[in-house]
Amino acid sequence: MRKFLILGVAALAISACSEKGADADGDGKISDAEATAEMADGGSMAMKPGEWEVKISFNKIDAPGIPAELQGKMKEQMGKGMIQKSCLTQKQVDKPGGDFFGAPAEANCTFEELKRTGDSMKVAMTCKPAGNMTIKSKMDGKFAAETYTMNINQNTEGTPMGTVKMTGKIEGKRVGDCPA
Repeated sequence: MRKFLILGVAALAISACSEKGADADGDGKISDAEATAEMADGGSMAMKPGEWEVKISFNKIDAPGIPAELQGKMKEQMGKGMIQKSCLTQKQVDKPGGDFFGAPAEANCTFEELKRTGDSMKVAMTCKPAGNMTIKSKMDGKFAAETYTMNINQNTEGTPMGTVKMTGKIEGKRVGDCPA
């Protein structure tokens, strides 16, 4: 479950890019080069550098392959959310790159949509971290200098418990300067 949550953070925080989206060649997929170009085209981000705390919680979970008693525990745990901290550097603010989304290389993620307009963002991505597992995430939200909120819909296929569908929220807030 932790891996699902970590990948859910993939759209950590951006706030101003071109309106056409990142799929410059129109092939329906966004390459690393296209994502980097889209991010650079938007200029610096409105977010302040520093330490950020991100909470991911899911308020709706559909996991028919999980026994009812385990499903209840899973929903309770996921409803409480998971909190992670990370450092946003001045360099990331000044020149955001395609790697800013936080999905580790081993997650093998591709973007189907990446679009920033003003303080809004939309992302659709598919990750294939291991074996037959496929995680499809759609996220949209609003960003400010010290906070952001994104809605997330995530479908995970290829798990031992079958397909898991989750709907939730990613909430970020700046909590101070980065640790030295």
